[in-house]
Amino acid sequence: MTKIMNKWIVKRQIEASRKLKNPILIEGLPGIGNVGKIAVDFLIDQLDHKIMYNIYSTSFPHSVFVNDDNLIELPSVTLYSVKLKNRDLMLLSGDVQPVDEESSYEFSNLIVELAHKHGCKELITLGGIGLGTEPDNPKVYGVANSELAKERFAKLTNKVNFKKIKADAIIGATGLILGLSKFKKIYGISLLVETFGHQFHIGLKESKALLKALKDILEVDVKLSDLDKEIKREAKEKVKSIEDQKKVLSKTVKRMYNKSSDTSYIG
Repeated sequence: MTKIMNKWIVKRQIEASRKLKNPILIEGLPGIGNVGKIAVDFLIDQLDHKIMYNIYSTSFPHSVFVNDDNLIELPSVTLYSVKLKNRDLMLLSGDVQPVDEESSYEFSNLIVELAHKHGCKELITLGGIGLGTEPDNPKVYGVANSELAKERFAKLTNKVNFKKIKADAIIGATGLILGLSKFKKIYGISLLVETFGHQFHIGLKESKALLKALKDILEVDVKLSDLDKEIKREAKEKVKSIEDQKKVLSKTVKRMYNKSSDTSYIG
């Protein structure tokens, strides 16, 4: 008889046995503009980290990734630990997150259980607020799962607006992890940054706004210069893309006007 794969496979690594010091969970998974994922991945790249858990699931997309070495990798989510001077971080990042409602609840509860198991008392989830256009100066808004958490985190940074938010709901793990964590008496906030709500938009400068707030809250020394380089490169590519589009449009219009005289409109 063929054995059916468990819906959730959690591969525990050696680092998971280390006792963490006053840990705080930071979640950044794919979403609008990928702003949370970019921010957490940047922290992972900048800080000395260890893998605690690799998570696989049948609720993730039914595909595999092909890496630069032509080897395949299953879609996964990884929980890392980072040792800081005064406390430890638990950083959650990955390729995907569940899309159906039941699996999203199960996954979020799994993450909360792992955080609670390692003594986590606080957490921060990261996400985006989709706008119709790309913001020049993206604002960061904060929501909390308790009044106490809102007051505590608001004192740590002036880069987050906790008073008025441009959203009525937070979809997916970013919202559910924050909501479910209350049952384990883990208190925290969600930092939501304005971003362009297009499916192909990569929110680099929006992620930088999140990182500025996280630097205040976590008192972690990370240099954002590498991200600045990517933002400048992206801006140049956008300018070039617009110029190329204008050239194509100009050539198209000329061709249409040069057609027979019965062409009376451009559609």
